[in-house]
Amino acid sequence: MNTQDTLKEIEELQLRCEQYEGISLKLNWDMLEHTMEAGGTEWLVTYEEDQLVGFIGLYGFGGSMEVCGMVRPGFRRRGIFTSLWERAQNKIRQRNISTLLLNAPAASASGAGFLKSLPLVFGHAEYQMKWDPSAALQGPGEASSAAGTVTLRPAREDESAILIKLDSSGFNMTEEEAAEMFEEQNLEALQEHIIIELNGQPAGKMRLWTDNNETWIYGLTVDKDLRGLGIGRSALQQTIERESRNYNGVNLEVALDNPNALKLYESCGFVIVNRQDYYRYTGSL
Repeated sequence: MNTQDTLKEIEELQLRCEQYEGISLKLNWDMLEHTMEAGGTEWLVTYEEDQLVGFIGLYGFGGSMEVCGMVRPGFRRRGIFTSLWERAQNKIRQRNISTLLLNAPAASASGAGFLKSLPLVFGHAEYQMKWDPSAALQGPGEASSAAGTVTLRPAREDESAILIKLDSSGFNMTEEEAAEMFEEQNLEALQEHIIIELNGQPAGKMRLWTDNNETWIYGLTVDKDLRGLGIGRSALQQTIERESRNYNGVNLEVALDNPNALKLYESCGFVIVNRQDYYRYTGSL
């Protein structure tokens, strides 16, 4: 069986688990589908009688790693995920990881049960949000802000330093961590790095990933000296307008401890569809 066949089975297992528990699993398909190229992502699977029954994904983000997994309903409480976790630890030990996070949908009873068995502390939570035109408080996308004209364009190959600097300052990372994350992201397909300009000068950035008529906005940030001028709002509205013309849904994620961003997204028409909880692993590896 080749990789594409396995990925189709992972997708089927995800849908089965989500339907069974009424949840939404965060499997980072933008990274999962390009595991071999990106190098920062690995996954392990378990089969019984030629049926995929267990999965665990290891997603590298610079010096940190996220872990998410699932077991087919009807095969739970048989040690399948515990075995996957033990196999995963061997791979994690081979990495230079400073922070290890395990995530699960807040509404997942099975996920909560397994997490209680591990040495973890609650780290943070994120809302997954989807744009709903009926929820928008404003009309079509605007190309202006309080400080001038806002435009979006694809980043050029020679602008990686700008993207890295904006990620570093916007997401409290060292430039080395931001550069490593950028290299991992840059190997993924189906994505665009976008420069947000104000009056023709770089003022922010974001990354768009589109697959199956769903676009995800990642890493949206505006230069700290230019915040509060409506640049991020204009960039969001222009992106919504473009993706809507292409008949794509628009999605993003926001941390619960970022109320300003949450308020902005809601005012642009994004509604909460799911919550993911993240726990920091405190045990030894």
